[in-house]
Amino acid sequence: MLRAWVRAIRSVLPQGRPLPGEAWERRHRVILWVLGLHAVALYVFGVMRGRDAADALVIVFPLVVAVALGGYRGLSRRWRASITTLGLMGSSAVLVGLAGGQTEAHFHFFVMLFVIVLYQEWVTFLLATAFVLVEHAVVGVFAPHDVYAHDAARTEPIKWAAIHALFIAGAAVAAIANWRMTESAQDMSKAAADELAHQASHDALTGLLNRAGFDRRLADAIVASGSAPYALCMVNLDRFRLISEAGRHTQGDELLRRVAELITELAGDDAIVARLRGDRFGLLIPATADEGGVTVAERMRRGVADLAFQVDGQAVALTASIGVVPVTPLAVGPEELIIAAEAACYTAKERGRDRVEVYRADNAALAKHQEEMDWAGRLVTALRDDRFELFYQPIARVPGARVQDGDYQFGELLLRMRTEEGKIIPPGLFLPAAERYDLLPAVDRWVVAHAFEVLAAHYQGYAAVVPDGKIGDHWSINLSGPSIGDAEFIDYVQAQLAISGIPAELICFEITESVAITDLRAAAEFISQLRNLGFRFALDDFGTGLSSFTYLKNLPVDFLKIDGAFIKNLVHDELDRVMTRTINDLGHQMGLSTVAEFVEDQATLARLQEIGVDYAQGYGIAMPGPLSEWLRTHPAGSGADLGLATA
Repeated sequence: MLRAWVRAIRSVLPQGRPLPGEAWERRHRVILWVLGLHAVALYVFGVMRGRDAADALVIVFPLVVAVALGGYRGLSRRWRASITTLGLMGSSAVLVGLAGGQTEAHFHFFVMLFVIVLYQEWVTFLLATAFVLVEHAVVGVFAPHDVYAHDAARTEPIKWAAIHALFIAGAAVAAIANWRMTESAQDMSKAAADELAHQASHDALTGLLNRAGFDRRLADAIVASGSAPYALCMVNLDRFRLISEAGRHTQGDELLRRVAELITELAGDDAIVARLRGDRFGLLIPATADEGGVTVAERMRRGVADLAFQVDGQAVALTASIGVVPVTPLAVGPEELIIAAEAACYTAKERGRDRVEVYRADNAALAKHQEEMDWAGRLVTALRDDRFELFYQPIARVPGARVQDGDYQFGELLLRMRTEEGKIIPPGLFLPAAERYDLLPAVDRWVVAHAFEVLAAHYQGYAAVVPDGKIGDHWSINLSGPSIGDAEFIDYVQAQLAISGIPAELICFEITESVAITDLRAAAEFISQLRNLGFRFALDDFGTGLSSFTYLKNLPVDFLKIDGAFIKNLVHDELDRVMTRTINDLGHQMGLSTVAEFVEDQATLARLQEIGVDYAQGYGIAMPGPLSEWLRTHPAGSGADLGLATA
């Protein structure tokens, strides 16, 4: 029972936790200043009360000593605080004495008691309380004329000491309550700061470290790796995007949580596990010289493969590709190690997935991935610095074609990157990196925004002078797979359309056959939504898929671009001519216009005329060039007379 009461009392009292060093020093300096000012003020007050200068100096001399000792850093915090506390409470006693025991002067004790609470220490608080009790219970009894100003107290000092003790007790309770609330506020503030710090370094979904927190641990491991070897493992789930898209978003999140728990369990207590982004996990594990972390990596690979998980009631097969890189003191930093681990991880994917690859600097596949990562970095910088340029390649109507669309411009917008020195970089160098590192959506948005802006300036005022306001020109823009089915991308296109004010009919979006068949339903919905706004669509590289003809009727496109693989040898390969004729006839039966790519010479163009293909595109028609130059030499309404002719 007694212990319960003690616990209950302790629960409502301040804990008296030591303040952090800097916070304590700030408060101590303030209290010292208060004591120093008291010493000066009381000296002046003593002289004003009729004491000579020497006598007044003697009275305040203990306070001066307390200031000096309280400021001496050679003493411990507790000693400095205790001496300063005695000095402050002594200043109250001096004030009462100089004031002749006036009642108002006693209030100074209460004020100083609250000042001492700033230390948030029980030793100083109890020392201050004891000083007040001694001042009234001892000095007040044996020298009442020094403490009290009225006769009643002087004749009955014990009674008045008890009365003052009650007042002091009330002040002490108030001070303790204020102290307790201050500690509670500090606890809440610290908890909030700790939570923010935790959120800044941890992944909200899995509770693991995030990239920022993992980088700090990895940097520490680099420093310590000379005496304690480590290995960095990069775990990437295979085909996670397909698994996630097959089910609901919450099922993808649940899978990531399950994998995080599994990896944490299999990695061991000494491992540091993080979710770096998406379905990529990083592990920092102690590595012995003989296995370099491979044993743990293999254990995790088998564990992921054995993990039972269902999407909408159907069991799905899970595998992981893992890259391992040793952590050595020679590493420049965490970024370099993570790049190497990612390169090893991608090599594991290219070699069939569900395997572990160890990083080796002389590995050609790893070198290729590192080159792609370098290009990804350049690509991000180019996006930030706006160092892209639109090129244009005209598409010409084949002479004698069934389409009669007037003298309109028709062509494809192409993308180039400029280096800081102004050199033009072809897309074949940077687009693979953009695809691997999920930068294609950002590239697509850049192209859409800048194309719409440039065309708006080119056609400004022109629509008002043509019949029905219909311009008739077509400008093709390629879209990548990640943008297809992205509702936010559709919203982005609509926003850019509203900003630019161009007719939607000017734009023909191109998507490749391989992208369309990845998710036929999503592609069809995506195309339909944008066609309802007036945009046109072309199915690019058609004919490469095994089921091309089967799914074509489900895609509401306007143009069919015949894959260049059938066009390059059209003159000499009978099978290519048969395939091209079949695709062309099918397109016409479905009411689509056909475009042949990779037209390199007049002989090929003549064959296309025989087959009846509508349009031709390739170096034999026109070379790509800067869009700005084409627009400068071809004003709106000028058409695109390329002078095509066939033998």
